[in-house]
Amino acid sequence: MSAQEKAGLYKVTGVIERMDIDEKGRFKRMVEVSAITTSGIEFTIMLSKADFNKKMADEMLTKEAQELEAVRKLSR
Repeated sequence: MSAQEKAGLYKVTGVIERMDIDEKGRFKRMVEVSAITTSGIEFTIMLSKADFNKKMADEMLTKEAQELEAVRKLSR
């Protein structure tokens, strides 16, 4: 569990490894990480398996959760 998860900004709800095709038609392994923000907004990020690590995933999830929460606050 990351620091942001512990702080309650988001919670990871699923991790799935997938195959994708790059711009040259080659197969590329991807990791799909699904999460939910504290206010209930569900979102997913995709990361290259070759570049995947816990720190990168946490940074991307944190950024996305913060942006989504900021937009949600605008709609109130």
